[in-house]
Amino acid sequence: MLGCVNTNPTSIATMVNAHDISANPLFGAAVAPRRPRVTAYLSTDLAAADRNWAHLEQNPDVSFHQSRAWVSAWAGGTGRPVSVITLDQDGHTLAVLPLEIKRTGGLRIARFAGTAFSNANTGLVSGACLPGSAITPPELREAFTRAGLNADIVLFDKMPPEAATRAPFALLPRVLHQNPSFQLPLFENFQDVLAQINGKRRRKKFRLSERRLEAIGGYRHITGDDDEQAMRLLETFLKQKPSRLAAQGLPNVFADPGVRSFLARLAMSRNAAGDPALELHGIEIAGGEHEGAIIAVAGLTRKHGHVTCQFGSIDETVAADASAGELLFYRMIERAAKAGEEVFDFGVGDQLYKRSWCPVRTDLLDCYLPMTFKGRIAAPLIAAAISAKRVIKSSPALKGVASFLRSLTVRESAEASPQSD
Repeated sequence: MLGCVNTNPTSIATMVNAHDISANPLFGAAVAPRRPRVTAYLSTDLAAADRNWAHLEQNPDVSFHQSRAWVSAWAGGTGRPVSVITLDQDGHTLAVLPLEIKRTGGLRIARFAGTAFSNANTGLVSGACLPGSAITPPELREAFTRAGLNADIVLFDKMPPEAATRAPFALLPRVLHQNPSFQLPLFENFQDVLAQINGKRRRKKFRLSERRLEAIGGYRHITGDDDEQAMRLLETFLKQKPSRLAAQGLPNVFADPGVRSFLARLAMSRNAAGDPALELHGIEIAGGEHEGAIIAVAGLTRKHGHVTCQFGSIDETVAADASAGELLFYRMIERAAKAGEEVFDFGVGDQLYKRSWCPVRTDLLDCYLPMTFKGRIAAPLIAAAISAKRVIKSSPALKGVASFLRSLTVRESAEASPQSD
């Protein structure tokens, strides 16, 4: 567990004294213990919290999606401003929270930076802090307000249950997130990994995929070991994904140039050991008529033994019967297990292929904090909307209707948009 860090930020700072309750000694009453002071600092300069960020990021419980690599790539790629909140109690750093504010229906909603593309959020939270450090919603609201966070509501979404039980989130109202996430525990012996998910059937399917690819020239499992290869794989993904999304009646969330720049920055961002923040993998045809064609792509991130699949795509115009996506997952999971990783996370979203690979399902939580009168009015409506989406996605019949209606909207939007080369 990490201890608390002494801090002396130079950015905008405001101190909020939590209730210091003491009885009048003239009446002989006992003196209640003083609650720790809650202090919030806000900066729009990511470097201002760099020292605390670097320390808290070493906590194995902190998600990759609050790492400096992720947030810096998001801010640099999209150009969206990020408000970094440093939260202290009696001069000890409790948390660093990188937030972005987006207007939705006239409501200013603060959320974790880049959460639209994240799979789990924890914030950067110290592993151990002051006794009695649970922060009440009014204390947190006052601290954020005095620090200058200009939001109607703060929504800490996609939080694993254990993260939502820690300060400063523990006392916040919450609702189950609309989508669960799925995980596969890893072991050094890959056969033990497969034994969790009907290993005999999985190995048979793998051999069948290999035979079908051998018939058209064989294949290679390739990785983005340098920037050129990483960008080749990323660009292939960005070409393949739109058709798959359209077939599912979903909008192309990767069309925004800022999002593409964000992914490119992640793919070309490397640590001191030369490992990329976003690790690209692909299945490439090794010979024959389609030699050099990449027919499946996936992007992974790694942190403290936790491997997360951030996205994936397939090209069904070449060897569609070879199940190239399944083959790629098999190879990536096998490699992660041999490397000593502990978990392969398939991320948020309930899909059949995730259920087939994963014996573990995690129900995520959305914690929220109304900041203004408008936020207090909107909070129950937002929570109800999240719950309604969860109900719809849990019902095959309702999910089918919603998917059909969504596909009509996506099609009309595409037809209304001007065509471009």
